[in-house]
Amino acid sequence: MWFSCLKIAFFLTVISYINGSDEKRILLSDPQYIQQELTRFQSELQEMQVKYNAISNQNTELQSLQATVTNLQNTVLTQDAIIKRLPSGRGAVFTRWGRNDCPVNTTTMVYSGYAGGSYFTHPGAAAEYVCMPSDPIWGPYKDYVSNEYFGYVYGAEYEVPAHIFGMPNLSEDVPCAVCLGTQYTASLMIPGRTQCYPGWTEGYHGELASGYYNHAAASQYVCVDQHPQALPAGGNHNEDGKLFYGVKAKCGPLPCPPYEDGKFLSCVVCMK
Repeated sequence: MWFSCLKIAFFLTVISYINGSDEKRILLSDPQYIQQELTRFQSELQEMQVKYNAISNQNTELQSLQATVTNLQNTVLTQDAIIKRLPSGRGAVFTRWGRNDCPVNTTTMVYSGYAGGSYFTHPGAAAEYVCMPSDPIWGPYKDYVSNEYFGYVYGAEYEVPAHIFGMPNLSEDVPCAVCLGTQYTASLMIPGRTQCYPGWTEGYHGELASGYYNHAAASQYVCVDQHPQALPAGGNHNEDGKLFYGVKAKCGPLPCPPYEDGKFLSCVVCMK
């Protein structure tokens, strides 16, 4: 096929020479001239073939690169989908007091257990409430015998007024759950509100609680869920320990309004 094209190109060239100049007369019977033209056309054709092959190779390489890019994009999308289904390794952590589960859709449970802390009359008591896991793993000194200095962790009970916590009996034992909001990076307990501020997502809301103001042991403010539960077999056995009392607002340095003296405060736990 290329030889036929060559012949056509050759004769067109000859005709253009003949029609274009009266001074140039090309003898088609001149073998030397014909051989020169054939050689020239063959050389040009080879150059064109080389360029065509180079372009073809480039197209092949381009297609290969495009296939590689497509594969990498699919791999990235697949890995991204997997990563989104896994825990992110970061998140907002908070304790849900009064419940043994975590808010659905926004959080996952780290563990659940029993609310506890120091005894309410011990002057050396630790202040904070703690959520003791229901599946402890003991360390090497579990059975170590010592009558020297040490602290205690007790269980916790709901105290008066019991109706604030929705309990049928006084001194019901308090559950807890530690929750993780993987789509968030911060958590905040806001006393005196049942709604989060704009830009924050509610974990749960409920009633503000602390220790009794006149007990020897210090305590802290925590938020007990609006629908609290009790641990099984707690009943109304008053064994004390770490105690949950409702918290009232006290006017003075705390301005009234907006607060009201002697009124029980609510709370909300928010994430962002």
